[in-house]
Amino acid sequence: MLLHLLVFAPFVAAILMVLNSKEDFRSATRMAVLFAVVFLGLSVALVTGGNIATTPVEWFWIPGCKGPTFYYLYSHGLGAWMVFLSCGLSLVALISARGLFGNGYRNFAIGIFSLMGAMNGTFLAADAVLFFFFFEAMVIPAAVLIAGFGGEKRKEAAMTFAIYTLVGSAPMMVALWYLLTIADNSLLLSVALAVQGLPEQTQLVLLMCFLIAFIVKTPIFPFHGWQAITYSEAPAPLSAILTGAMSKAGVFGFIAWVLPVFPFNMTEISTMVWLGLATAIYGALMALRARDGKKLLAFSSMSHLGIAVAGVFSLSEAMLPAVLVLLVAHGISAGVQYYLIGVAERMTGTRDIEEMGGLAHKAPAFSFLFGAAGVMALSVPGTAGFIGEFSVLLSLWDLSPVCAGIMGFSMILSAAYVLRFIQKVIFGEAKRECKEGVKVSGLEGVAYGAMLVLLLAFGFHPAFVTESLHLHDASAAEQAEDAAVDEEVVEEEVEEEVEEEEEGEVEQLESHIVTSSDIGKLDSSLVKAGFSEEERKELIRQVIETEANIARSTVLAQEKQAREEETQVRGVEDKDYELNDAEMDAHPAADAAPVNEKEASND
Repeated sequence: MLLHLLVFAPFVAAILMVLNSKEDFRSATRMAVLFAVVFLGLSVALVTGGNIATTPVEWFWIPGCKGPTFYYLYSHGLGAWMVFLSCGLSLVALISARGLFGNGYRNFAIGIFSLMGAMNGTFLAADAVLFFFFFEAMVIPAAVLIAGFGGEKRKEAAMTFAIYTLVGSAPMMVALWYLLTIADNSLLLSVALAVQGLPEQTQLVLLMCFLIAFIVKTPIFPFHGWQAITYSEAPAPLSAILTGAMSKAGVFGFIAWVLPVFPFNMTEISTMVWLGLATAIYGALMALRARDGKKLLAFSSMSHLGIAVAGVFSLSEAMLPAVLVLLVAHGISAGVQYYLIGVAERMTGTRDIEEMGGLAHKAPAFSFLFGAAGVMALSVPGTAGFIGEFSVLLSLWDLSPVCAGIMGFSMILSAAYVLRFIQKVIFGEAKRECKEGVKVSGLEGVAYGAMLVLLLAFGFHPAFVTESLHLHDASAAEQAEDAAVDEEVVEEEVEEEVEEEEEGEVEQLESHIVTSSDIGKLDSSLVKAGFSEEERKELIRQVIETEANIARSTVLAQEKQAREEETQVRGVEDKDYELNDAEMDAHPAADAAPVNEKEASND
């Protein structure tokens, strides 16, 4: 139920916001913030609740495909934290936007809730088609929000964003459709097994199609052309969500939908690592020379996500917790910086950091928050960013000292542009007069302060984040036993079906059963992808449990169909009996008619 709520409740909230009066700004604000607080609470429950999955339900069949598509949601540590970022940043965005759009606030909240639902669906979808649906659905509300509430070039930015991301995902759509024509269904195991049986060249082409979609969404150099204009022209609260949560969909796709499915060789791995490092250096250099504060943060985000991608393809055993901490830290840090640069823009009337300055004297509370956010973005010891980046650095060192050295250089550049950013905005002489009445409100200050506290808390105790990857361990044995029992029940039901049903029906049922050879292929693929033994066992256990549920559902559906057919046959037989009785009743009357006529003639 929790997973269903996190995916569909935001869309329901958006519909309820439509029913609110556009003119009643206060009511719209209270309703939006209240909904967002509830969603944040649900996301915290998801993070602390361990692995959760829904029962796979057959959704529909795509024409030309071999098997069905399932509505199936699943939460693991990585996906749960991405949902937390989605809900948390959306809440702060709704708080930060209260004084920006006036009567347009209701429409802004509708777009934010729609975007939240699509992002949550992306991070929780366990079916390939369902994942792709939400992955593309994110583009629509984001583009509409940019076009409706952005800056002077908002329409150009919205079009650039939509074209880049939709066109970038087109090859993935074709590749996915091709895989579904040969896979038993669209679940992870079936797709992975379908890839394993293809020629090497075909695997490479399909891999490139998936990689391009995630590279564009992240973005990674040289497919980053949409990012700077999109983040700079979008309103600051939306930019915080785009960089803090939505951009994580690309890195999430690499981990959840590329590494477990496709076999890699060293050439492909090294190519992705070097692309990530090139993105880190390029983004840092562009941020170092940027004058637009929002573009500076866009390039900074690009640099950090390049480091994350390089860490993913280092394929070390510590890769997953290292990248997870880095993504969470970057999402919070980049988000709060975007909120604060939005406040600075409202104060000074410009995004040009060369035209700011002197805010430390005029707005000390804002300057404290801005300076603290900047220092934490430097990844100094004691912050979550330090834990994430240092862990990724160690992973890259295991891969190659040269790669680690390049990442270290990007971190030095990061310190240079962040310190320049702080100095230009809050220190020095004031270049412009601050607008009267523009300041950080009390509620905004609490929200921004809470984000900074989280960065410190996760820095001093990163286990808050990494333990979510192992919350299932305490009950893993019990779940495994339950899964084994389920498998035994399914096997018994299958044996009964083999005895009672024809061979064709038996083959249809057996297509849902995971064989030992299938598990061996999946395990070898995960080993090549760099998953640890613990992670491989958990993933395989989830796959077995899922396939067992599907098989059991199939058996029950077939039994139900058999009962319905038996009922129909009985109904037909009863109708035949009734007709026979009616005919028998009619025959005596027919025999009596001639007798009556004969008696009448005699008279």
